[in-house]
Amino acid sequence: MPSFLQAAFPPNYSYMIQCVTKLPSYWTEEGFEIHQFEVDAFANVATAESAQVWFSTFEEHSKTTMPQTKGYEIKGKRVILRESRHCIHSAKVRCKQGNLNLKRQTIRNRNIDCSAIMHLRLERQNLSFSHPLEIKLQFTHNHVINSAQSLSFRRVKDETRESFIQMFHDGHSPASALYTYEDNLHISALSDEELVEILADRATNPGYVYVAHLFNYYRDSQLGKRNGTTMFQRLTKEVISYNASGRGQAIIQEYDSRTGKAYILCIVTGLMKRVHEQIRQAGELCYIDASASFESLNTSITLLYTSCLAGALPLGLFITSDELEVTIERAINLLKKILPENAFFGRGPDVGPQTILTDDSAAERNALELCWPKSIRLLCTFHVLQAFWRWLYDSKHGVKKEHRTLIMDEMKKVLYAKTETDMNVHYQKLKDNYYQKYPLLKKHYELLWNRRQYWAHSFRYGLLLRGNNTNNYIERSFGLLKDIIFARTKAFNSIQVFHFIINNMERFYERRLFGFAHGHSGHMKVAKRFLCPGWESVDENSIQKTIVENEYLVPSTNKESGLVYIVNSSIGTCSCFIGMSGAPCKHQGAVAAKYHIGMINFLPSLSPDDRMIFSFIASGKNFFFLIYLLHIY
Repeated sequence: MPSFLQAAFPPNYSYMIQCVTKLPSYWTEEGFEIHQFEVDAFANVATAESAQVWFSTFEEHSKTTMPQTKGYEIKGKRVILRESRHCIHSAKVRCKQGNLNLKRQTIRNRNIDCSAIMHLRLERQNLSFSHPLEIKLQFTHNHVINSAQSLSFRRVKDETRESFIQMFHDGHSPASALYTYEDNLHISALSDEELVEILADRATNPGYVYVAHLFNYYRDSQLGKRNGTTMFQRLTKEVISYNASGRGQAIIQEYDSRTGKAYILCIVTGLMKRVHEQIRQAGELCYIDASASFESLNTSITLLYTSCLAGALPLGLFITSDELEVTIERAINLLKKILPENAFFGRGPDVGPQTILTDDSAAERNALELCWPKSIRLLCTFHVLQAFWRWLYDSKHGVKKEHRTLIMDEMKKVLYAKTETDMNVHYQKLKDNYYQKYPLLKKHYELLWNRRQYWAHSFRYGLLLRGNNTNNYIERSFGLLKDIIFARTKAFNSIQVFHFIINNMERFYERRLFGFAHGHSGHMKVAKRFLCPGWESVDENSIQKTIVENEYLVPSTNKESGLVYIVNSSIGTCSCFIGMSGAPCKHQGAVAAKYHIGMINFLPSLSPDDRMIFSFIASGKNFFFLIYLLHIY
């Protein structure tokens, strides 16, 4: 086959050339030579579908764009396919697509009267031959085929279109999707010449206008309207489909202004269910907090999380149109319907977790008391101190500047007191020194004091809080939700919020848990207290195992005190003040280091069983063979 035909006809096909005529070359105004020819050939293509595949390959190989200008009506059984195609720069194509009047002048002139034309014909009587598809090509282009201007008119490839659709599905806007796509093209290019051609070719790099139109199409077809009845109907179908998929459970209450029904959407993914079943801390402590500004309707997302040595892990969430007490109560009751039977590590959805840590939202706390009355509700230490500091530094309350720091210090002493006696002493001191000077302070602090069982640490002695007294885990989780899972993008509507949670959020925590299961060093940069700090100061030889299973006697590092602490490795507790709440302490670390046993409070003691649990939570499958190899090597 002549070289000029090889440049036009796609490879991986065989051809029978019936007639070929080499025409005089065409010279452009810029001095470029365009080879021209006419050819009548047959290709080894036997169906209409494979003929379309051949033509798409032809356009990609020759870098030409030839829209169909005439389709012949197929009558009888003789002809299978017959069509005519002209170059996109032909006046015939412009006439076919309509004479569009440009609103402004442009240097991109598409209609330059190019005479290139192709006829395809597939007849049934030729199917018995090896090359049944007839191709008549008049390759008489009057322009440089692979110039930037010609390439800018090419049709966008299906794989390019699908790449943008997937990015829209992952939460990208048109601008961010185009930037990310072009950046990937830049990185993948093997040379500067290839990069220049790829960026100029509309088939692989469409412009912003096309991407924006494609985004509007995706949004209308996949997400529906921003609000209204049709949007909720589509969301209901999405929830039904998700429940049928077996990936998790969701339940929805549609918004109805006539009856006063708030919009509620509760979600418990498969990963969240496995956290309930496998993580002991899920039954001990639950963090609950809410945030908004995730989409234009400003609905509120309330997260339920627990924490372990792998960090914060989700237990469930619900989305509401408001944060009224009655709405939150209804949302929690709906959430209980889709929680697993062994939720909260076997306590059950009706009983709830042992302890719930929240900020000081009256509506939220009252709803929790009604839904889970057996749970102990505590206030986040950080939010209590922050609220008191703001009140103290508000000039309208009349507290002198020189007294603000002193009062704040006394407040901290009351809050952090280890015993109730110490707490009462510091309270009395604050009362004696400042109540008479500041009546407003007396009124405000008495309200706080009457609720001290919710925020004072002396009331938390013996609770399995594992050293957690703030909502920092869930505050950071909201940051991850907005920065990574939502990619700093405000969702178009509630349907896209639902997609982000059941897809992006699920994948994020899957990768994170697999990182811990695989022992990747990057996932080990967590709180220092999970890495057995200070255990070297404990005399390992003095540690004794008792007759009680998983129980050990560990002497104090202060030998003069003569104290001996009891460590229970199965539940991760110690009788010292720090470990009593289940927080990591050096005595537990010494036991884990000496006896090489796994403890839920320390990363270095992760056993193959621990790795199996994390991989199971991530995927719902047991990768015993993989974890076994990781443990050996």
